[in-house]
Amino acid sequence: MTFKSVLRYSPPERLLRVFRVIWECGEPGLGGYSAKFSVGVKPSLFGFSSEFGGWCLTLLGVRLHYARAYGGRFV
Repeated sequence: MTFKSVLRYSPPERLLRVFRVIWECGEPGLGGYSAKFSVGVKPSLFGFSSEFGGWCLTLLGVRLHYARAYGGRFV
């Protein structure tokens, strides 16, 4: 498990990325995957989107994002 403090602003998304946590489950090549959970601050009251292997939720300006990668690794 890896914890990274990001503290970087993304102008196109109007998002301040705060931190992310990355971990791996299972065995690479044998059904395992890499997973990431990140927290950011965004000027929005509510938003939700679902994608293959993940989701993104914004509630009262706090953005929570979860994603999985089955074929590669998050860095």
